[in-house]
Amino acid sequence: MDTALKRKKKFEIRPIAFICLAFLFVIFIGSLLLWAPFSLNEGMSVDYIDALFTSTSATCVTGLVSLPNGSVGDTYNLFGRFVVAALIQIGGLGAATLAMSFILIISNSLTMNQQTLIKESWNISSFKGLKRIFYLNFLITFVAEFVGAILLFFDLYFLHSDVIKGVDDAFGHAFFLSVSAFNNAGFDVFGNSSLINFSNDVFLNIIISLLIIFGGLGYLVIIDFVSKKCNFKKLNLHTKVVLSMTLFLIVAGTLTIYLSENMAHFIDNNEPAGMNLLESYFLSVSTRTAGFTTYNLYDARIASILLMNILMFVGASPGGTGGGIKTTTVFALFMRIRSGFDGKHPHAFKRSIAKDTIQKAFTLFFLSVLFLCFFILLIFCFEGGSIEGNGKTYDSLDYVFDAFSAFATVGLSVGVTPFFTVGSKICLILLMYIGRIGPMSISLSLFKNKKNIKWKYVDEELPIG
Repeated sequence: MDTALKRKKKFEIRPIAFICLAFLFVIFIGSLLLWAPFSLNEGMSVDYIDALFTSTSATCVTGLVSLPNGSVGDTYNLFGRFVVAALIQIGGLGAATLAMSFILIISNSLTMNQQTLIKESWNISSFKGLKRIFYLNFLITFVAEFVGAILLFFDLYFLHSDVIKGVDDAFGHAFFLSVSAFNNAGFDVFGNSSLINFSNDVFLNIIISLLIIFGGLGYLVIIDFVSKKCNFKKLNLHTKVVLSMTLFLIVAGTLTIYLSENMAHFIDNNEPAGMNLLESYFLSVSTRTAGFTTYNLYDARIASILLMNILMFVGASPGGTGGGIKTTTVFALFMRIRSGFDGKHPHAFKRSIAKDTIQKAFTLFFLSVLFLCFFILLIFCFEGGSIEGNGKTYDSLDYVFDAFSAFATVGLSVGVTPFFTVGSKICLILLMYIGRIGPMSISLSLFKNKKNIKWKYVDEELPIG
């Protein structure tokens, strides 16, 4: 009897490991569908590595494309585009969440293991109201995507007849854009120019940016904000931190990108002007894991590229559809650094930040930097010098930008992705997967939890700095 119990425990799959495997399964099935001839436009063919790359990018809600022509719309037919949209939706909601939805439909109840699976999938600390949050998760997703699709449909149909051909085409583009934007995926089917042709359409820019922001905030923040009737004082700490950090990053990102692109013009009027404020705002929002752009990033200045790397690394918020190390992680790190100066325990909004939270923030930051450095080094080894493609020359800064974009599941690129070698594409695939699952989740899935150790070694000072 004891031996049987031990064997059962030995082969038990932990919830975090199940989430990791579920994403792998979805990516694999998606890659086969996107590789199949019946998903492709007539006369098109795709190597399996590019089908795998597209499937990973969609499931991990990234938006990077390695297809030879750089376009999902030009490569895939209606069925192929539907597969991409479905993978984006699965990736945004989470494979574990969708699996549990079928269980709820069949049995209308969740076991403790299933509840733990959803809790860890959403990165929340309590089982309280889990079933209610589960249903609201779906409600918020589909209401936001439906409203977004309707608004985008009217904009595309009435204002862009030069690009859109009829009602069906307008609705198809609007639906795909809405799903992609809310899930912070960055995919579109307009070609390889993203939304550059719509840079002056204020309404479209605002709608897509709002979908990106709401998707990146996370369901828990939206639920808390609505249930507390928008009263900031009554919101929980997580919501206050997310809203404050999101607002700060959008404003700071807009101003810094705008200044970096136009500083030379301000100093010398003979220098051409860079991005306008609308383009800077859209890019500030999109850089934090959405992947759309209304500006040709190949023309962006080096300072702007470096700023975007920082914004991509920070990413969205826990429970949202975006990637990065998350706004709360950066906030916790800054509060810990501040406490080193004022001598007080890390705190914010009249609440102390738990020691475990600070420790997790430092661990996540370190693991993220480690993963990024390792894969960037590999890409440098695979690519060697510069790459020529489409009449442009790409160098090491462009490789780093794509690596940050993949890890943060953003999807922005200066255009080098289709010209990478197979080795570099595999590196980006792994970075997208790790970025979506989370470095800590990957690590925890490989190692078992150990019991708390009650003893420790003797303390000794270690010189720092």
